[in-house]
Amino acid sequence: MPIAEPLLADESAGTAGRWLTLPALERLISYDSPRPCTDPCAPPPIIWRHRPPPVPLTAHTTQKVAHRLHAATAHPRLAAAVAAALFTGASLQQLATARPRDYDTAAATLALHDRARYTDGCAAHPVPPWAGVFLRAAACFTRLVSGEDQELLAAPGDRAHLLRVAETAKLRPPQPPAARRQGPVGRVEWDWRERQEAERYEAVPSSRARPSRR
Repeated sequence: MPIAEPLLADESAGTAGRWLTLPALERLISYDSPRPCTDPCAPPPIIWRHRPPPVPLTAHTTQKVAHRLHAATAHPRLAAAVAAALFTGASLQQLATARPRDYDTAAATLALHDRARYTDGCAAHPVPPWAGVFLRAAACFTRLVSGEDQELLAAPGDRAHLLRVAETAKLRPPQPPAARRQGPVGRVEWDWRERQEAERYEAVPSSRARPSRR
């Protein structure tokens, strides 16, 4: 598996300290608020209706990400949450809807829930082999410690811990240009994409933003 392979020469020579900018993390801090399903739910395979699917990581980037997560934390649920964000493009709130039963090892799928359809509804995401390492560890940990009804991945209250793990691993979403930064240089701005969308929405005239009731 990727985390068991020797680290690539260029990574060990000094690139481990450089940021990996990954567009799939743009929605990790999002304003959506899906909730887990309380009734039995067997989601169909994901159909990307409202957003494009995350671009699959290259083999080179996959190995870097796996090694960095493995070194950044010993907490299986936090590491699995970052890994899941990279192949689902989901927000922390939606990742928190997954329970141990939502990870199907045999089918290599992870079900995320969203009955209110803030995003793409309840759907099963294919799990790439490199991420399966982290999800299996999280599933075993959660079942041993908390049982089937506990979050498989990070909970909404774990946001600060989750971002710290990602930053320790030097993983971040695309950053704003220097002129648009709202924080000090060097600090990761996780809500840059959300701010962009909010600004575009506010720029739309109210007559276009809200449909007429007539």
